[in-house]
Amino acid sequence: MKVLITGSSGYLGSLMTEYLLNKNISVVGLDVKLRKDYKSDHFRFYDCSVVERDRLEGIFARENPTHVLHFACTCNKIRDRKMEYMIDVGGAVNILDQCTQTLSVSQLILSSSAAAYGGHRDNKEWLSESDPLRPGKYRYGLNKKTVEEIFFSKPPRPGLHISSMRFPTILGPDYSKPRSVVSILMRCPYLPYFSMKNRLQFLHSEDLTSLMGLILSTGEIDGVYNFAPDNYSLVSDIVPDKKIIYAPLYLIKSILWVSWHLRLANLQPEGIRDAAYPILLDPQKLLSKYHYVFRYTSNEAFKETRRNNNLPEDIWF
Repeated sequence: MKVLITGSSGYLGSLMTEYLLNKNISVVGLDVKLRKDYKSDHFRFYDCSVVERDRLEGIFARENPTHVLHFACTCNKIRDRKMEYMIDVGGAVNILDQCTQTLSVSQLILSSSAAAYGGHRDNKEWLSESDPLRPGKYRYGLNKKTVEEIFFSKPPRPGLHISSMRFPTILGPDYSKPRSVVSILMRCPYLPYFSMKNRLQFLHSEDLTSLMGLILSTGEIDGVYNFAPDNYSLVSDIVPDKKIIYAPLYLIKSILWVSWHLRLANLQPEGIRDAAYPILLDPQKLLSKYHYVFRYTSNEAFKETRRNNNLPEDIWF
């Protein structure tokens, strides 16, 4: 097995790279920056963006990976809509094309998101894979929806299995994303009243790597899956010490718009609805296939992350 991971220097990519290398599985890392140099004969890194079609073609031809994990995305980091689309959607198409052309690739797994469902007042308590995707104008969720539509618009070539994993927020002892929703929950002394009764899902990094390792080992899985624990966290339970701001959603959205454009927060203004209304992923389709039992609940994932508290101090709250 040789696994090619796009976005290998990011949070998800790093988690899976370390997990696979610890099992002596060969990993080919693709990213625009090497953040950790793994001293392993099983690891090879390429400084390459997913938008560089010609370079991707050469790398795939040279490495002949058997499995591909497509984790590369902008994830709210870019304020340029055109560039964001080019990376998130155009880059995903490039990876799909290379996996289709490279006959050694038997499995392609896309990292998708709960944000594709969208936060709505009328969301069902538990959302299944057959429920409609309604990301609204939230570009991160909208791009994930678009990529899924492209990936499953036609049958893959024979021998290639394509699947999309819709993740909630992934936490763990190594989580360190400043200016994120999680950092707001942990660091900000004030929260809007409408968020305190919201229900959130957190996936522990150990459950991510263990179940993903199981998926890679079987190889033959197709379609869309909710990849989340079968429980959730109530905001008022996990951060009961917060002071409440009684402000309407539109006002908080306006504040977030200013924070976003001043690069004080990494949450697009349209994403505030995901923090106001629950998006709870029903994982039964995936769990029934692999009979996996999660080691950590959503609450436990959040508490361990808060206990380790690796978030940088350069947050504006």
